[in-house]
Amino acid sequence: MAFATGVRAVTLALALGVAGAAAAQAPQAPAGEQAAPVPGQIVTQPPETILARDFLGQAVLAPDNSRLGVVTDLVLARDGRRVEGVVVAIGGFLGIGERNIALMMDRLTVTPAPDGGLKLVTDMAQEELARAPTFKPRRESEAERSKTPEPGDDPRR
Repeated sequence: MAFATGVRAVTLALALGVAGAAAAQAPQAPAGEQAAPVPGQIVTQPPETILARDFLGQAVLAPDNSRLGVVTDLVLARDGRRVEGVVVAIGGFLGIGERNIALMMDRLTVTPAPDGGLKLVTDMAQEELARAPTFKPRRESEAERSKTPEPGDDPRR
């Protein structure tokens, strides 16, 4: 056990040393010269965009401005080019009894908030969301399917 821990420590030290050496050799613009952007690079956030960190943790409101929950995750298209929806933690108290539901982006109205943040409003009422099924990420669904016995399988095996 101690040997394995020692090997891990040496491996980590070597990896950090190699990463540090690589970072030291990374090309940099000469002193006093402005670095040129690479093709496809975004240097400054365009005003018509929103960062994911500004979305995550944001309250989702009902049409009457009552708080429904908080955005905990984003659902992206497989190619990563579109945000398909948001995962919202609803119900519960201090995280206990909370459950996640997912809403398509077209069910949210996103507007600037007076404090500079975002205001997310859905057209759904709290009662509707309380009856909505819980969202399951793909990995969780696949894990459940792999544990479910096929019809005719002997559960004692």
